[in-house]
Amino acid sequence: MTSRRRITAAIVTAAALLLVAAVVLKWRDNRQFADPALQLSRFPVEDAIVVSMDFSAIRSAGLLGPSKAPLEPEYKQFLDTSGFDYRRDLDHVLASISKSGNYFLVTGRFNWNRLSDYARQQGGSCYQSLCRMPGSTPQRRISFLPLREDTMALAVSTDDLAASRLTKTGNPVKAQLPSAPVWLSMPGAALRQEGAMPNGMRLMLSALTSADRIDMTMGPSSAGVEARLDATCRNSEDAGVLASQLRNTARTIRDGIAGKTLAQDDEFARMLATGTFEQKGSRVSGKWDMPKALLESLTTGL
Repeated sequence: MTSRRRITAAIVTAAALLLVAAVVLKWRDNRQFADPALQLSRFPVEDAIVVSMDFSAIRSAGLLGPSKAPLEPEYKQFLDTSGFDYRRDLDHVLASISKSGNYFLVTGRFNWNRLSDYARQQGGSCYQSLCRMPGSTPQRRISFLPLREDTMALAVSTDDLAASRLTKTGNPVKAQLPSAPVWLSMPGAALRQEGAMPNGMRLMLSALTSADRIDMTMGPSSAGVEARLDATCRNSEDAGVLASQLRNTARTIRDGIAGKTLAQDDEFARMLATGTFEQKGSRVSGKWDMPKALLESLTTGL
């Protein structure tokens, strides 16, 4: 009996050790998969605008409530067919935007069968796990596939198989990445491209075209939500010029609001008017207060 008990105890111990090892390996794999530096290595290697948005954190902050405006017809059709609602089902988006195409790693809850049906209804097709369909123009071909049950690889490019480029990782990005719920990183060259900036942002961001690298973040602050800027210039002289340009631009916007040459209900202009900036060596930092009304208006109709 003693011998049998020892054998049984050994079997139970071995099974427990295997279970623990499996849990540890799964935890490690999940952690590695979600590592932003490793996820970024999936994107094409080129100068691109990189955007990260933690929708779970945004939702927890109460900034993704039901829309107060009618849904856009195309978005409503997408919801009705696919069952996917970013306000409820989307957790995180990591995106790379460049001349060669726009690439996205999207985490959330997906009904893959309904998404496949949506692609086919839009004149597309699916083969194995990869779906592709036409976009709004012939140059915008949309493709997507699941990397995991909760993660989608999505691409908008001239190549209708572009999403398959995101299935493999490369060398992890070594640069320190922002930790804010929402952040954007771009080379200054991206702002110098024609049509790179929306008209509403051109006045403020045109000053940033002289920077080598720009990081912008958005996160909670004591006053609500705050946007921050960190720009790296070639030298301290360039940084001094940039800081001066940003201060002058913010002052121009404030004067326009005070003189009523700018719309008094323009929440975006009011946000830009709150900008404060400082220079340290070759770096320029800035911050703006973002009212909740502005954040809600950015998702109106979605």
